[in-house]
Amino acid sequence: MLTVLFLTILLWLLGSRVKTGFTPLSKVKKAAVLLCADDPDFEATAIDVVRFFDSHGIAVEIVPVRKGRLIVVRRKVELFISLLPENGFKAEYVARRSKALFKVGRYQMRNETFDLVVSDPEGKRFPQREVFSTISKIISQTR
Repeated sequence: MLTVLFLTILLWLLGSRVKTGFTPLSKVKKAAVLLCADDPDFEATAIDVVRFFDSHGIAVEIVPVRKGRLIVVRRKVELFISLLPENGFKAEYVARRSKALFKVGRYQMRNETFDLVVSDPEGKRFPQREVFSTISKIISQTR
């Protein structure tokens, strides 16, 4: 119980204070995308992500995330996307610390960190490639 309280306070203290919301792709110069590197579709998803952002003239940083490893993301991006299939402290820490103007994820966090959430239906888990395809269609309409 004490650990949860400590982590909650830590996230609150270190979290970004930047106001976020739907941001048109025309205002995005850099994006960071967290991908689960342990998923079998990691390579294919990474290729799709790079193609999508290249076609919009946006620099993208692919962040491969593995269980038990630290997550390092540059904080100076306008768009932050987490395709990680589960909620964990490391993923929440990185998302909350990000100073991105527009944040997208697969699940909502306690303080509503994400501006757009594309979640899996109850009891199912879609591959991150399919989830990114859905996200890319939605954010393409924000031009």
